Amino acid sequence: MRVLGEATAARFAKKHAGARKPLQRSLTVARKAEWPHFPAVKQTFPATDLGKRSGRLIFDIGGNNYRLIASVDFREQILAIERVLTHEEYSQEVL
Repeated sequence: MRVLGEATAARFAKKHAGARKPLQRSLTVARKAEWPHFPAVKQTFPATDLGKRSGRLIFDIGGNNYRLIASVDFREQILAIERVLTHEEYSQEVL
């Protein structure tokens, strides 16, 4: 999987030091992954959800402390990070 938008994750980790290692681990796994469809993502990251309205993937990162929101092109094998939020910020959003 090619990961786009890592600068977004890096900026978030700079503000939230506790997110740095969990984000790095998750992105390392994602880069090595070959996901043909959403159920394959769930096998790798069981706590991942599919946004009902947005169609975006919502990854729980760092023991449910952070959310990484991304779109995925399964055919092209591209994961595009759109946002990274704290659990509290995510709870206030409607995705």
